[in-house]
Amino acid sequence: MADIFQEVDEDLRRDTASALWAKYQNLVYGLVAVIILGTAGVTGWQIYDRQAREKAGAAYLGALQAAEQDPKSATDVLGQLVHAGGPFADIARFDLAHSALKAGDKKGALDQLTGMANDGALAAPLKGAAALMGAYVALDLGQADAAVTLVKPLTADGQPYRLSALEVTGLAAFAAGDKAGARKIYQDLEETFKKEDAAGIATAPSNLRNRVTIMLDRLAE
Repeated sequence: MADIFQEVDEDLRRDTASALWAKYQNLVYGLVAVIILGTAGVTGWQIYDRQAREKAGAAYLGALQAAEQDPKSATDVLGQLVHAGGPFADIARFDLAHSALKAGDKKGALDQLTGMANDGALAAPLKGAAALMGAYVALDLGQADAAVTLVKPLTADGQPYRLSALEVTGLAAFAAGDKAGARKIYQDLEETFKKEDAAGIATAPSNLRNRVTIMLDRLAE
């Protein structure tokens, strides 16, 4: 008896499906067409996006080559790239700062990097990198306070540039004649390295570790 009920149930389901198909088949065909066209549209957009990025990349490389061949025009060439926007515009801003440094215009480089560090529209990793680079330039210009101001947001726990930012604060203290304060910062960094090594999660690059060791030796004199 159970088998009969099952067969009847299957027949009813089949009949219902046939009726539904007869009523809504045009709609289903339409939905399938939309899906196909939508997929084609996505694929087309992906192709367009890739081509646009390739074109932007070519323009970026061309700008770098032009700036390399004629350093005097670097600011104009890279500035145009920044103004035009696109995926390489933010990177070109770093190139502008680098060009300024190569030309001996440290103040111009610092202004460029400070502007990036304070740009709310810039991605956080790029802002952090600009702040850190700007801080080293500020130290080179004898502007220890400006360097500390730039890296202060980066010294909080969990910040990816935290250790390098702390190094900047140590250098700033040393430049200001505060050897005790500088020694404390470098000792804290050394202790952080030891804790990371013990936990097997070392994040500090070897060159930073070497600089900390050198500075601690110098501060012990």
